Amino acid sequence: MRKCKAYRYWSIRAKLLFFTALFILISVFSVSALSYMEYTKDSRQKAADQVQQTIDQVSINVNNYLDDLFRLTLSPYRNETVMDALDRNVSGSEMKQLDKRRLIEDYLDEIMIYPRSDILRVFILADEIYFSGRFPITINTDKDFTQYDWYKEAMSTQEATFVSAHQQQLIKYDKTEVFSIVKRLRSIRNTDRVLGVIKVDANYKGIENICNKVDVGQEGRFFIIDQQGKLIYANSSRPDSAAFYNAIGSREKPFTMKENGKSYLVNFANVPRTNWTIVAVNSMEELNANSVKTRNTAFLFAIACSLLAIVILAVFVRRFLRPLLHIVRLMKKVESGQLDVQFPYNRQDEIGYLGSSFNHLTQQINVMLSTNTKLVKEVYESKMLQQEAQINALHSQIRPHFIFNSLNMIQILMQSGEQDKALLHLNQLSLLMRSLTAWDKELPLRKELELVQAYLGIQSTRYEGRLEYRIEVDESLMNTSVPSLLFQPIIENAVIHGCELKRGKTTIWMYNELTADYTLFHIRDNGKGMSGEKLAALQTMLSQGAALHSVETEPGGPAAKSGVSPGTGIGLLNIDKRVKLKYGPTYGLRIQSEWEKGTIVTVMLPPEFS
Repeated sequence: MRKCKAYRYWSIRAKLLFFTALFILISVFSVSALSYMEYTKDSRQKAADQVQQTIDQVSINVNNYLDDLFRLTLSPYRNETVMDALDRNVSGSEMKQLDKRRLIEDYLDEIMIYPRSDILRVFILADEIYFSGRFPITINTDKDFTQYDWYKEAMSTQEATFVSAHQQQLIKYDKTEVFSIVKRLRSIRNTDRVLGVIKVDANYKGIENICNKVDVGQEGRFFIIDQQGKLIYANSSRPDSAAFYNAIGSREKPFTMKENGKSYLVNFANVPRTNWTIVAVNSMEELNANSVKTRNTAFLFAIACSLLAIVILAVFVRRFLRPLLHIVRLMKKVESGQLDVQFPYNRQDEIGYLGSSFNHLTQQINVMLSTNTKLVKEVYESKMLQQEAQINALHSQIRPHFIFNSLNMIQILMQSGEQDKALLHLNQLSLLMRSLTAWDKELPLRKELELVQAYLGIQSTRYEGRLEYRIEVDESLMNTSVPSLLFQPIIENAVIHGCELKRGKTTIWMYNELTADYTLFHIRDNGKGMSGEKLAALQTMLSQGAALHSVETEPGGPAAKSGVSPGTGIGLLNIDKRVKLKYGPTYGLRIQSEWEKGTIVTVMLPPEFS
């Protein structure tokens, strides 16, 4: 709140500079932020596509690599001598068996010359085990090779079988983990005859050579996993790749994920030959490094441009507002009473027009001041006269006739020996006279009602039992302030136009009523009442704020019939005006009357009228 209040006192130059600078900065930063978001989004999509293309190419390379191994298992069919040797049964001659072994293993040695260091051994499992390898090996003959699962699987299909990573079972003392391609061999003379299987063992060096060319950054992962969830390859930086893959599962499309508060892009590719899954995980922070650098550069450039624009704006605003601020200084001098100032309006723009208007205004003010001084004096004198007339009207209602009658009654009481009663009425008359000196002040409702009771007490004695009264007002309102002489003129009207014009007994009853919008004071009498014509005229007088200046009072006329004497309404109009001036136009007097039945005057005040 203090900051808001302080803002109200900023100069126009400060406001203009502040908001213009604010709009410039918001616009520049908004454009930069939106550009960065779009650039990052586009960059992320391009990165995802680029990574996907990379691992798709890796998938193709791995698949081609495996195709070479699969084609290697078909090479015996291109050598008829080897196929004939495998088709011959030489179990009866050791020399022939030795020649057969030498022929087949020489062929296998030729295969091992194949320029790929990842191929470790080649086996042909037929009537015997024929083999060749890059290193000397010892065949394990403890178990029948036909009992191995991979052998049974190869014998059950015409396609080459892929055997995932395992320790070599045909060689003693070798714990090397390899994968194998196994294919069934059939006789080329009789295709229904199965000669055995060819088995090619290889390590993962060839696959590693392909995968090591993929860069996933320091935070990334790159690994290949088979259908059983066994890890085929993983970059050395993240050894927990198998657990990671099991946690995320395989998906068709790239997606982003959160891990340890960082975002990662995950891509997948499949190796058709072996149904392996290639997974590439790249850190979004590393992928967006160039975007962040571009964003920071753009932000710095935007800040520099904004600061330069603000400096230029400050110089321009200062030069632009100088004549306007000069007018403001002149206006302050005029405000202090110095009216002989002039603005040199030698400009042809809007500020020049403003300066010319200012000079014209000061001249008009000088002329108007002298005129207004005369008018104010006249209005003041008129109000004083009107106020004096209202005071006289109030006093005239209570002074001459009432005072004379009251003193005459007190004299009669004293002559009759009723000194106590005469003394009481003398005190009541004194109280009424003192109240006239405070007519423009406020006093508690209790004091106002004491004046009403004093007046009614005197009048009740004067009319010798023809006047009765009751005052029933809530005690909770007694300490609330009201304008002085608010109810006494209304009570006086009720006495004069009720009791004096009626032969029988007159009762005056004053009571209050509380509503949601008003506090109502009702003054009811059972006097003569008013005719419809007189009531309408009196209500019109109150609504229009104009007193009835004269009332027809000839014997038998309307005024006489209504029980109203000359001048009736002026006192009520004064009370109505005083209430409206103090509490507002929605409050005031309301009059109800019926001929020969009586009158009710209601004073409408606010709910809390203090």
